[in-house]
Amino acid sequence: MGIGIKTKMALSWPRALWVNWRIRAYAKRYKNNSDNYTLQQRNDWLVKKAKFLLWLWNIKVEVEGYQNLPKSPAILVPNHKSYADPVVLLYALKKQSHEDDVLNKIPTFVGKKELQKQKSVHSAMQLLDSFFIDSENFRDFFKTLNEFGKFVKENRTYGVIFPEGTRVGEDGLGEFKNGAFKVAHQNFLAVVPVAISDTREAFNHKRKKKLTIKVTFLPQFKANTVFAMDVNVLAEKAKEAIQGALANGEDK
Repeated sequence: MGIGIKTKMALSWPRALWVNWRIRAYAKRYKNNSDNYTLQQRNDWLVKKAKFLLWLWNIKVEVEGYQNLPKSPAILVPNHKSYADPVVLLYALKKQSHEDDVLNKIPTFVGKKELQKQKSVHSAMQLLDSFFIDSENFRDFFKTLNEFGKFVKENRTYGVIFPEGTRVGEDGLGEFKNGAFKVAHQNFLAVVPVAISDTREAFNHKRKKKLTIKVTFLPQFKANTVFAMDVNVLAEKAKEAIQGALANGEDK
């Protein structure tokens, strides 16, 4: 019988508290002396913390389609089931090679402004230069997305927007809103659909077995295709691609 999350947390709470404190302390140091910490350094440091959290939550991450990630900056559009998704995606973007000159790929997240109230989450997102949007303030919403798109292109990162806009608690996918695809269109960026297998059980303390989460990076919509296609049609095509990948995963 496997060890449940609750037992792991009971045995590892000092280390978990230490990791939580270190994330907040690092974010504070970065805020006060931003020139001393490169984005790559901050990302790589967080990847190590993500590895510990996934171990704590009894989660194994499997990655397929890593070769589909373009070398140029792009917009990633994953489906969204739980708060575990960003951690899983951060870890899935780590390099697949042991060569020193190969680097971890860097995500730039867009999150709701409410996440700023969760200190540890906010700290981790600050370390990745994430952007926070207010969906009730349309002028600020579009201004932030515009700044986000420019940042992704200039810093050559992988912009991450969950097109469903929120976690979807029921089976299947929610409606794919076109905001992420507008960002890609306006900044001439490729779009990569990302299928994340069901993460709703990630924080179930009663779960004893290891949860395997599969992240599939699907073939990209190249920048010239994105630029030529209607954003609503593109959103639907990305949704269909993710639905197909998730269905194939369930059949195996």
